[in-house]
Amino acid sequence: MKLLSYVKNGRPCYGLITPDGVVNASARLGQTYPSLRDVLEAGALLDLQAIAAEPPDHAIEEIEFDLPIPNALKILCAGRNYPAYHEVQADGGPKFPSIFARLAHSFAPQGQSLQVPKACPSLDYECELVAVIGKGGSHIQQDDALSHVMGYTIMNEGTVRNWSKAGTQNFPGKNFDRCGSLGPWIITEDEIADPSLLHITTRRNGDIVQDGGTSQMFFDIPYLISHISEFLTLAPGDMIATGSPGGSIMGSDHPNWLRDGEDMTFEISGIGVLRNPVTVT
Repeated sequence: MKLLSYVKNGRPCYGLITPDGVVNASARLGQTYPSLRDVLEAGALLDLQAIAAEPPDHAIEEIEFDLPIPNALKILCAGRNYPAYHEVQADGGPKFPSIFARLAHSFAPQGQSLQVPKACPSLDYECELVAVIGKGGSHIQQDDALSHVMGYTIMNEGTVRNWSKAGTQNFPGKNFDRCGSLGPWIITEDEIADPSLLHITTRRNGDIVQDGGTSQMFFDIPYLISHISEFLTLAPGDMIATGSPGGSIMGSDHPNWLRDGEDMTFEISGIGVLRNPVTVT
């Protein structure tokens, strides 16, 4: 299934995308499950599956995309999880993943603008696979970790790079308003045979700038879930971004940061394409 959250006539909704359009699940199930996260918390994906064949309520062009789970409790990211982002390879890579948090306000949904802050116009891009948790838990074992995943989506883990140098922490440079993006939907895990064999492609104004695969990760999804669940309890709807292959602007000797009017697309095979224009704020 292809699940999404969206806005129609000013009202927040969630539903399913079918070949014919969007089925409004909130109109059918909203009294029981007010949001997509409530569906996951109840373990009620079968209720969504039961309405997947119903006639669509909207054409996809008629809706405004929201973040896939607008009220996710936790959005966690694994930094420098690909060889291109680790400065020293002689020791075989990092011993542990670098985990940091992002807040929902730092993401734009599908079709909405990435915001370059005037005060610090050094916005970069990073396309990443995101695992969406369906079954929560703590101290999850690696061999059971994928059973806790309900689906996958795409993140542009955008960063205001110069601000990241203002201290030792990731958090400020990662949490400017809409410096990243997330979406456009969630593909349920049954449609992704192997999340370690997906292709990642980022295009800047149509030109390929990132071209890699999830097989390059230092720490795969089962490891990340197990590691994170050692220090916090994962909940349904939580998101774990898994890092990005090389090709971001940061790796250039002469960085050409994102500019007003540019067009960015972030594609992961089996999931789809997340698209955002760029605006200076």
